[in-house]
Amino acid sequence: MNKRRRITIKDVAREAGVSITTVSRYINKNYGAMTEETRQRIKNVIDSLGFQPNKLAQGLKGPSRNIAVVVVNIGYPFCVSVIRSISKVLSEAGYNLMVCETGGDPKREETMIRSLIAQNIGGLIIQTNGENNPLIEEIAQTVPVVLIDREFNIPSVVNVVTNDQEASKQLTCALFREGYQKVLYITEPLGNISTRKERLQGYTLACEEYNREPWITEIERGNTTIQQSVVHQIIGSSATSPFAIYTANGLIMLDFYPLLKATHVAIPNFMGLATFDKPDWATLITPSLTCVHHPTDEMGNFAAREILQQIKDGRTYNHHIVVIDSTVIWSHSTQLQRQLKE
Repeated sequence: MNKRRRITIKDVAREAGVSITTVSRYINKNYGAMTEETRQRIKNVIDSLGFQPNKLAQGLKGPSRNIAVVVVNIGYPFCVSVIRSISKVLSEAGYNLMVCETGGDPKREETMIRSLIAQNIGGLIIQTNGENNPLIEEIAQTVPVVLIDREFNIPSVVNVVTNDQEASKQLTCALFREGYQKVLYITEPLGNISTRKERLQGYTLACEEYNREPWITEIERGNTTIQQSVVHQIIGSSATSPFAIYTANGLIMLDFYPLLKATHVAIPNFMGLATFDKPDWATLITPSLTCVHHPTDEMGNFAAREILQQIKDGRTYNHHIVVIDSTVIWSHSTQLQRQLKE
């Protein structure tokens, strides 16, 4: 015998011909301007379907001026910049910002999400690893949710991302055009993270276009012994022709930069350096660092305004994706041809 499917708030809204938010308000006795006829219709549907409100829905006790932002690493320049732009938009609209950090731990992320819902947040902007998508989908039935930086196909959730694959390909192609014979791509384990997959895809597409063998190293951040081993392998296998090192994010480059500088290999006229992301220190070092600049202000502004619009409309939207283009910033750390001419 098949187990009966659990009735959700979405089912009630569909049968009653109202929005999910309206059902949520009914459940929490936040009737406002709701007509008696609408209240009775929702009650009849709940009774007929045998719907049992879950704790997440019951945690929404009326409108809230608090919006939560959940990121992986609050110290990461990308996150700092996005949070700053979100805060500006929300503050101007009279909303408060709550910021949480998961450290990339899915269990910690789940605990934070449930805690935030219990605190009656009005919306959620989250940078997730994708392991709590069923929970996020459930929340999105009653609270506006925007995924930022990482893309997942979750009903009723809006994604705001960048063109990671195309930007990664542009940067890698530029390194080959500049004259670097090999480009080493250093990444963290891909897992289920869309940005990591797309940046790697962009790199491999560039290798195909220039008929070069992909040279990829996957590392765990924070392991100095492994990083030093990688640097020794790099120098040993690239002793005869100019090569470039391209890291998948600024934190990886931050780990590797002092180790690479300590090799005393000439930058950029033998070893070029480039990274996805634009670290705060990119222009403070010599030579300055070639990078891919994230449109963090635009991403934060969009995420905040999307949440506010959904709150204003009193409903959640269908799943869709908004892509904002990143920019390749070419700098001295990869100017091989100019160095050779000089």
